[in-house]
Amino acid sequence: MDQDDPTRLTRGLESIIDAAASILAEGSLEETFDEMARALETIVPFTSLAVYSTQDGAPVLTPVYAVGRYVEETLAGRPPLQGSIAGRVVLTRTLVHYEAAAERDSVYVVPGTPDDEPEALVCTPLIAGSRVLGTLNVWREGAVAEFADHEVELIQRFATLAALAYDNARQRERLSHQARTDELTGLYNRRHFHERLGSELARARRSGAPVGLMLLDVDDFKAVNDGDGHPVGDAVLRAFAALMSETVRGADVVCRTGGEEFAVILPDADAGEAVAAAHRVVAAIRAARIGPGGTLTASVGLAIAPVEGDTVATLFRAADDRLLAAKAAGKDRAITS
Repeated sequence: MDQDDPTRLTRGLESIIDAAASILAEGSLEETFDEMARALETIVPFTSLAVYSTQDGAPVLTPVYAVGRYVEETLAGRPPLQGSIAGRVVLTRTLVHYEAAAERDSVYVVPGTPDDEPEALVCTPLIAGSRVLGTLNVWREGAVAEFADHEVELIQRFATLAALAYDNARQRERLSHQARTDELTGLYNRRHFHERLGSELARARRSGAPVGLMLLDVDDFKAVNDGDGHPVGDAVLRAFAALMSETVRGADVVCRTGGEEFAVILPDADAGEAVAAAHRVVAAIRAARIGPGGTLTASVGLAIAPVEGDTVATLFRAADDRLLAAKAAGKDRAITS
């Protein structure tokens, strides 16, 4: 170790302490990772960095963040627990440090990246309490493919902070998801529906793009609960929610807003697309033969912003009026104008 390495190590440790507040600040998982990468690069410069996550029972690691070189390739890969450096680090809970010329007993080349490029790697476990969350992988590639001993130690110390930040961010995301999600169906709940519709309408006012709003009711659902019991009714709602999610576009936002009441927000859907989606949902539910006897159907009311309302209240009222009209007209249909 160079004579000035103790000084560098001390300065690096002080920098980790200084970075702790910003890394641990409440933010999204992505923001936490970005702050981690920015902080570490000022302490130990690198060419690439990745965070891999363990999944319960999975034989592979999942990349959850990457920055630097080969980001797309890194995020697409899945290192096996057996036979990869990251997997070995998880299983042994021990840091691995390889220099460019070192012989490696565990080999995993990220698909799509060169296998003959000089690279130094420090891979250290991310441990929170007794749990291994995954690994922090830090590379230097090309002509600067080496890490000094004090840099390896700094990465290991930094990983302790990174694991805590990662665990906290995951907990925040989980709680946020639970607050926005309907427990029975897994769809977004009424709270998220109002927030998302408001944000989509605000975006539409800036861009001039249309937004469709579809309100749906399961027809005669009360008879299912009364005649067959609430467990059967719950199964019907779950099946109804799953079918709706499969039938609409990937960009559409499906929500459960009440007992048997649902809504779909259709960003950027023009009149033709929105009308087609409304009739497609009604037909799909009819064809799926959901519920006791396979006879359940749905009624739909559709409204499109900005023509039929440019606020949450006005657009909702327009769609709800058409939903009521669909019910009055005999159910099992969509009223779109």
